[in-house]
Amino acid sequence: MDKCGVMINGLANSSRMVHKNYLVGIKSRANIFKNTSHLRKLSICTLILAIIFFIIMVIFISLYLNKKSKLCTSIECLRAASNYLSSMNSSVDPCDNFYEFVCGRWSNEHPNHGWWSSFSSFTTISEKIAITARNALTNPPDASEPEAVRKSKNFYTSCIDSETIDNLGLTTIYPYLGKLNLPIVPSLLNASNSSAVKFDWLRTDALAKQYLLMDLFIGATVGPNIFNGSQNVLYVGKIYQTTPLPSPLKKSQKPLNKRDTNQELKRTVRSNIIKYLIGQVVFNTTGTTPAANLLENAADVIMDISDFVDEIVSNTTDPFEEEDETYSIPIRKLQQEIAGKQPKNFLIDYFNELFNRTNVTINPDSDLVYVTDADVTYLKTVVNYLSETPDVEVELYTWWTSVYAMIFSTSDNFTEHIKKELNSYARDQEKIVRSRSLECALLTNNYMGYAVSYALADRSFASDTKPKVEIMIEEIKNAFVAHVKGIRWMDGKTKRATLEKTKEMLTFVGYPDWLFQKGKLDEHYSDYVIEPGRFLDNMVSVINSHAIDNLNSLRKTHKRDWYTEPTEVNAFNSFSDNAINVPFAILNFPLYNLGLEALNYGAIGSILGHEIIHGFDNIGRKHDKYGNFIQWWTNQTIESFEDLTDCFVKQYDNFTIKEVGEVNGRATLGENLADNGGLNQAYKAYVNYVRKNGEEPRLPGFQKYNNYQMFFIAYSSIWCETINASDLEDQLEYDEHCPNFIRVLGSLQNSEDFSREFHCPKGSPMNPDVKCKIW
Repeated sequence: MDKCGVMINGLANSSRMVHKNYLVGIKSRANIFKNTSHLRKLSICTLILAIIFFIIMVIFISLYLNKKSKLCTSIECLRAASNYLSSMNSSVDPCDNFYEFVCGRWSNEHPNHGWWSSFSSFTTISEKIAITARNALTNPPDASEPEAVRKSKNFYTSCIDSETIDNLGLTTIYPYLGKLNLPIVPSLLNASNSSAVKFDWLRTDALAKQYLLMDLFIGATVGPNIFNGSQNVLYVGKIYQTTPLPSPLKKSQKPLNKRDTNQELKRTVRSNIIKYLIGQVVFNTTGTTPAANLLENAADVIMDISDFVDEIVSNTTDPFEEEDETYSIPIRKLQQEIAGKQPKNFLIDYFNELFNRTNVTINPDSDLVYVTDADVTYLKTVVNYLSETPDVEVELYTWWTSVYAMIFSTSDNFTEHIKKELNSYARDQEKIVRSRSLECALLTNNYMGYAVSYALADRSFASDTKPKVEIMIEEIKNAFVAHVKGIRWMDGKTKRATLEKTKEMLTFVGYPDWLFQKGKLDEHYSDYVIEPGRFLDNMVSVINSHAIDNLNSLRKTHKRDWYTEPTEVNAFNSFSDNAINVPFAILNFPLYNLGLEALNYGAIGSILGHEIIHGFDNIGRKHDKYGNFIQWWTNQTIESFEDLTDCFVKQYDNFTIKEVGEVNGRATLGENLADNGGLNQAYKAYVNYVRKNGEEPRLPGFQKYNNYQMFFIAYSSIWCETINASDLEDQLEYDEHCPNFIRVLGSLQNSEDFSREFHCPKGSPMNPDVKCKIW
């Protein structure tokens, strides 16, 4: 609009100049032919008019071209331009493969230096956060800063103190074995009559949840009622929580995927690790090494129980299926359904132990637990199995699981030995090498993220960046509202409810308001006991505090609030809260602060749109404006929605990664709907921005692209990635997100706006004849 305004004003001013001279000439026009020298005068007048016309044209062209070529030369724009130029492969036709066009040189210019298994725009920010956090945590504690910040620095110091950790060795885990009702040496290895061993696995299971936040056989946690989000209730069923204690081997602990066929080798490696660690613990305690046959038997017992538990979890879990129907049942009644051969009040005893150190008293007849049919099937199966398994073997398995969880927080010698064993079977074993200081900074951030955020967050964020992002979110919501009003597949009743949910959706940007309020941060971490030289103890203190807080929240009112750390380089939609969280960490270059709103809307805007649309994807649509799981769409609209989703399932099913695998369109449906809808609504919001504020200047080096085209370049750029084949395999099998390049191709193939702006011929790879659209 500014461009048109300059053109119109320029023409208007020039017209007044022409008109003024013309009037002078007109005034004498009657006398021209009366003058004897009228031809000479006519020639002079014509020349003057020509000169004036030429000057007018020069001014007009100059003004037009200046506006046309106006560039953004801010530091932010120059940095964004450099980032895009270094990654692009301009030899690729954007209508053939837009990901290659935008990201074709990304891997060459951004090699993975070994800190992460893959490298993308997100990990560039994660690196910056990690390094900045390390620098802040390295600074000596200051009496003027909150006690919580000093605690975080002491936590970090205890982590990097490898000398003390190595000197303490295995002795740090022995007290926790006692707290978990476990022996230092498993009974199977030293009992003269193992059949006489009695073991209360339920008690140890409950204690493991309290001290290590780890599910052994029963999964239990407190969370918002799926049917009434204002209440906190107890969920019970399959195990799903692994301890947050650190392990450099998280990836290798996943089940073998479909391409892994050497089960025998894996079992051999697992057996070697088990025998080695058991031998070390026993020798460290008794000064003797167990007999080889005892170690072999112990390894077989542990692997057999582990494999059985993994199998029944797998048989009752499909991570890509839509959620199973949840219902409530009194504790005593659930106990009756799953009892098997267990003692009469076994489940009641479990919950009494679980809540023993809390302010909650369990009533088995009035207190309800929330389960699914799959949860009940799992519980029946595992309870029956444990009833038929000798106590001495169950004790051994729980002992091993607990020791293995803690072993990586002791001497590095154990970790290095396990890594060497795993290298013999791991697929494309990537070498992720980060310094201990960096690992400790990341760990401190995981455990005390708000304290780290206090040290890292810019105090001007609340008055500068936050309002801008909140406005962007509202603009994207407004675009979505306009879209909903215009769609035909949704009936009027469902439209009104959808608009109400959009209006009710909460947004949390940056960090909680209380973060910089005096005393609030210290209050948040008041239960944490952090001591120098006590690395494992410090972590367990944090974990235990979190576990007890979670259990104490039972029956309390659930508040829709922050649920992630501000230093998380991600954004989230909480279905149960109908709220999106946008941590300050993700609001950094190269995802935000890019100089032009075209780029900001294309990058962070599409991410914000993605999270908004999640509230209306195949799962989010089942949660109403308060996050409650109820049917609030009419049957007719649901049927129309399901029909439209089939198009997306078929489209993404057709994506194949050569020599790696195929995308599961059904498994990735929710994320694909969010990608497509978020892109569409962010684009519409940017169009509205231009309508209100006028055209922006262009990006240096990209003058031949208009800013609508730059929107799509910015969008695609955030998904540029360096990744290896084994990670792609894992992503296809375990992740509900498509690989990044498919996220770009799939969403842009469906975008009419993209095809129009890049003039892609109908039927070209990026403009297929069939396009899918819901939001």
